[in-house]
Amino acid sequence: PAIVRHAPPDPDGDPPQWLNRAVVLFDQGALANELKGVRPVTKWAGSIDIAVRGDARRAWLERVERIADDLSHLTGRSITVDDNPLWAGDMDVYVTNRASYWPFFVEPANGVRDQPFTCIALPSTLNGEIRGSKIHINAGVMSPDGVSACLLEEIFQSMGFFGETPGHPETVLDDDVGYQELGSMDRLLLRTLYDPRLSAGMSRDLALPLVRQILAEHLAPRR
Repeated sequence: PAIVRHAPPDPDGDPPQWLNRAVVLFDQGALANELKGVRPVTKWAGSIDIAVRGDARRAWLERVERIADDLSHLTGRSITVDDNPLWAGDMDVYVTNRASYWPFFVEPANGVRDQPFTCIALPSTLNGEIRGSKIHINAGVMSPDGVSACLLEEIFQSMGFFGETPGHPETVLDDDVGYQELGSMDRLLLRTLYDPRLSAGMSRDLALPLVRQILAEHLAPRR
């Protein structure tokens, strides 16, 4: 990311006024892919093992552990983190300091490697269930803040948010800005995705009314 900040800002207004924007962001982030194609509700069905590998793994293990603890609390999923370099987890996070690194099978959009590779998440799914995700981070071409932001964004996306929300800086799904921590909207979207009323594989048309209902419950004024 060209810009790195601490956390996404909250939307304008009080939380009950966020509902319409939250529905749009969920639709763009969880029910679409990066090419704006419609996709079903997609999430992990059970516990998740994250393996941190690569020559820079020890420098970033604690950061991944903090992210995993936060995501586990928000989703209700058990998430463990290991740094065995010979074992690939359900979510495989490869971090290297080699500035020339390019992941196998990954090519730049313009077909020319005229810029260094930074980071990417490559999830695999079946019928709405995430079966694995391979995350590649090139720490050799980014500042520590940039690496930290990339780890957060790619791991968050690997929880089921495969779309992007350009022009919406209130979520880590906005690729124009990197963030060190999740914002209020990110936490809201993640809790909603892992609500048991949204089943893996549910179509967008069936999911959206439930999404609105779940978001409204989370955003309702507390008494």
